[in-house]
Amino acid sequence: MKAKRFVSAAAAILLGLSLLTGCSQGSGKAITAATDEVAQSLQESLSFEYELSKLSDDAANRLYSLDGNILEEQAVYVGVGGALADEVSVWRVKDEKDAATVKEAAEKRVENQKASFENYVPEEMPKLENAVITVDGDTIILCVSSDSDKAKEVIASFEE
Repeated sequence: MKAKRFVSAAAAILLGLSLLTGCSQGSGKAITAATDEVAQSLQESLSFEYELSKLSDDAANRLYSLDGNILEEQAVYVGVGGALADEVSVWRVKDEKDAATVKEAAEKRVENQKASFENYVPEEMPKLENAVITVDGDTIILCVSSDSDKAKEVIASFEE
């Protein structure tokens, strides 16, 4: 009887974990386009109130608390002036095992932005609540915009 309960509990835990990771991962396909190409496509396909500003690699690494040595390339664009939550960030890691580290940094950034905007500019909260974070092989994408469905479509168009 104990063995049945153990097996049932283990199965439930595994199912729950697979559902959680399934929601946060991409389709399992790879994105081979350059990070800047993906970022530019997102910016051109979505409407942002103001033009986004590209951060240098050093500034982006500081913003996300990332070790630049794990990155092959990156393109990080943020809203100018801090009044809007809009953001497009695309990273490619040298080793796929580091994708989880970058994803966690993106999630932390969104949580920090939520805390900042909650009382500062609450109108921006829906963008942050619906932020798109995907992992496709060695490529991690964060897109904070007013149209998360369109962002997902653009990202999917790059998957091979």
